Amino acid sequence: MKKTMSYIAFFVVMVLLISAYSQRVVKSEKGYTAPEIEALDNDSAHISLNSLRGKYVLVNFWDSNNAVSRIAAGEYDRFSKDLNDNSLRLFSVNTDENKKLFREIVKKDNLDESTQFHIDEAKAKNLRADYRLEQGFSSYLVDPQGKIVAVNPSVKTLESYLAQK
Repeated sequence: MKKTMSYIAFFVVMVLLISAYSQRVVKSEKGYTAPEIEALDNDSAHISLNSLRGKYVLVNFWDSNNAVSRIAAGEYDRFSKDLNDNSLRLFSVNTDENKKLFREIVKKDNLDESTQFHIDEAKAKNLRADYRLEQGFSSYLVDPQGKIVAVNPSVKTLESYLAQK
């Protein structure tokens, strides 16, 4: 009888541990909790992805040497500027090795400095793995609970999610 109770107790503990852990699984795919991005700097603010919970957040990765990601950064920036409400927060992360180049591109492309963040090489290394940036730059729409609901969303997709709000 003791042996049976031990097995049952072990099984219950394992189920509890697995269910508790499942809420913290992070992966850069639709349906998963977005990996944290901490303490980025744009010369005026330090910010983290978790600090933006409660709103839709569009996390966009770009680099000045990658034309597709740079164009997407401009499109997302214009879209977020055109919103009259505060329903979406743009969190645009630049991975340029040179911070001075990042600043020049932000000015040249007329990007909103408050939504553009540069990440240093040490932090970029972790993000490259978390968000699989080696496979290319992507954008992630994160819902108010921190779950990724769309990868590389179009402006039309963004509009539809914000309309559901």
